[in-house]
Amino acid sequence: MVKRRSTVHMIADYKSYAQIMAPKIEIIHDEQLVLGEGPHWDHAAQVLYYVDIPESMVFKYNPKTNKITRVIVDKQNKTSVSFAVPVEGTKDKFVIGYGKKFAVLTWDGVSIDPTKVDILVEVDSGTINIFNDGKADPSGRLWSGTWEMATFKPGVSESRKGTFYSLSKDGKSAKAHFSGVGISNGLAWSADRRTFYYIDSLNWAVDGFDYNIDTGEITNRRTIFDLKKNNIKGLPDGMAIDSKDKLWFATFNGSGVHQVDPKTGTHLQFVQLPTAGITSVAWGGPNLDILYVTSASLYESIDQSDLNKSYVGRVFKITGLDACGLPGVPVKL
Repeated sequence: MVKRRSTVHMIADYKSYAQIMAPKIEIIHDEQLVLGEGPHWDHAAQVLYYVDIPESMVFKYNPKTNKITRVIVDKQNKTSVSFAVPVEGTKDKFVIGYGKKFAVLTWDGVSIDPTKVDILVEVDSGTINIFNDGKADPSGRLWSGTWEMATFKPGVSESRKGTFYSLSKDGKSAKAHFSGVGISNGLAWSADRRTFYYIDSLNWAVDGFDYNIDTGEITNRRTIFDLKKNNIKGLPDGMAIDSKDKLWFATFNGSGVHQVDPKTGTHLQFVQLPTAGITSVAWGGPNLDILYVTSASLYESIDQSDLNKSYVGRVFKITGLDACGLPGVPVKL
């Protein structure tokens, strides 16, 4: 870990970005995260939550006070925490991906230690899988998939032993929707609530499903956007959708964020960032026009040859994108 400096500062010394891109890129978290992930904007509280997966940490960033607090969920065993989504109607409860378990974290938002962690459901018995990205759909139903993180080395060792799940509304069971998952990642839902977008990073694509919000059924899987066919570098990772139904996804080992039109399969723009391991994105801010971006420093194979290594594993915010998103949805339990 590196010593923290000021919480927010602009990337002023990366001159090429100022010349090429109109958007403004700033660092909000100046600590080097191992695997920063899972950004979630709590619109009611006007704060951002995100995690450092292998460090078993959940962070809370308050833009008004420019303050960051954290909780270490499991100090003893460092059980991975892959996402933290607030529970509707509470101020201190979050559904988390806790290893290969769905759990409820009770945290006051300030203390380094959790109040408690209650296990809901365990999946993938007999495996070393863990949950990865997780989000609640527009009805408050939580979705997340697993992957075999311990064996993964980009371009060297890749397995497809994960499964994609949704959590029941009472939190007592998890439904498996499909298996053979490489790295379960980005999730988003269209404004009309009829399409679910999903990324399995090892497919190098964004997929779409027909989606039934009442039953939670997903059908008719198809490729919406193929990264290789569009000559896009990096694995597709975390994803968000904007108010005009355009998708924004991070590219791990791809140094930035891409915007695409899922209806036409058209690549619209690329916002470059000064580090390769970009992991996920979320819209936030009072007007939902700030794109928060997490990154990682975990893998030695991240291509940092021509980039400033001082930006590895940081959390960024991007403004001036001429777009806005939708608020993160809390989990209904």
